[in-house]
Amino acid sequence: MLYLESYAHRVQLAEIVSRWIVNRPRVGDVALLKGIVNFNSYAATLWLDWFTSELLTRVHGEAPRSFVCNTKGILKDYLVDHCTVHTPRVEELIARYRRFPEDYYRETPFGGRVYYLENGGRPRFIGSTRIKRFRRIAEKGARRIIDFMFTHIRDSAEAFAAERAQKLGIPLSALITPYEEQVEEFRHAERRVLKAIRRGTIQSELPIMAIPDVAGVKILASPEHYGDIVAALRATEGAKIIEEEHHTGLYNATNVRMAVPLPREGLRQKAPRGRAVETFLKRGFAADEIEPRYHDFLDYAEEHVMLEAIVSTYADAVESEIGAGMHEERVLAQRENPDYHGHFATNIRYLMDFVLGLCLAPSNEDLTDIPIKLWVRYMPDYPDVLMRRLVCEQADDSFACQLAEGEAPGPAPA
Repeated sequence: MLYLESYAHRVQLAEIVSRWIVNRPRVGDVALLKGIVNFNSYAATLWLDWFTSELLTRVHGEAPRSFVCNTKGILKDYLVDHCTVHTPRVEELIARYRRFPEDYYRETPFGGRVYYLENGGRPRFIGSTRIKRFRRIAEKGARRIIDFMFTHIRDSAEAFAAERAQKLGIPLSALITPYEEQVEEFRHAERRVLKAIRRGTIQSELPIMAIPDVAGVKILASPEHYGDIVAALRATEGAKIIEEEHHTGLYNATNVRMAVPLPREGLRQKAPRGRAVETFLKRGFAADEIEPRYHDFLDYAEEHVMLEAIVSTYADAVESEIGAGMHEERVLAQRENPDYHGHFATNIRYLMDFVLGLCLAPSNEDLTDIPIKLWVRYMPDYPDVLMRRLVCEQADDSFACQLAEGEAPGPAPA
């Protein structure tokens, strides 16, 4: 099922999601889910910074400086304000960005850091990190599940067609099916899948759906030094390169997917303190349980976590942030062009939003019934209220529900 490769306890998390898809929650699931997601979010903030700082120190021969970056506007501003490559294209993009900053999704929330070297008082941008926000994890997870379900339904519909062709004694390629009948066959196949989900019989068929890039680092380098960066990644003690992918076109970069050891003992020395504790308290953790649960989380965590390292030139980084390969535009294009967008697919998105949204909620109450079921049709108003109810009590716009039980509004004053 859903497998967040940058998280520890990823198998347990996948099992919870697979149970909730078929409405089979267990006692303790909510606390377990919130612990896995929140402690991973906290720990990844630490280990990703340690990994990146150590890598950049090896590459540049000196320790970088860094600062927290919580919006894309901060990242984009720092990138264009510290230009190191003055090609006509880069100059054009920077000039347009400064003239029309409102066109560049500057307010987009972002969770990461910017890394730089001083270079004699002139800072040079050398890299950044980012950890996917819960909403983006939910969105990407939903897309993985939808892709699987769409393929499953389409294969079932094609099996119906093959059965009809066999009854007619003709090859499938010779079967001519009116469009309306194709639609009905797809709907019939969809209903069969929904029935299997409602009965819980599909759970064993759900494969591992990996999301490898929850934690990522981008390193800037000239093309002739790409190999040096990859060599430095390979030289990371205990790490293993899983895959290298070279992108060309609007987006030019080398993506390296790798497994790195979870620095368990280092993390053990950094139990949540200060503002981190305040965040855990807001998310429903009791003050006296945070540190014991954190150490328990580390005791049983997997040995390795996955991250995505991107090696890019400065010019290509500019292109990806404010040019033709702008990340936000690519995300919007993905959202606008789903292969499959019926009620079933929409409910998967609602459910994943709820699963990750629950991790931010102050309540730890166990669920005996998952409030979003894939086989039920909902108006968007329902999940909207459900999500607001997770984080605040003002889920209903109407004051009617604020009246005491049995209290009537009364007549209008004269």
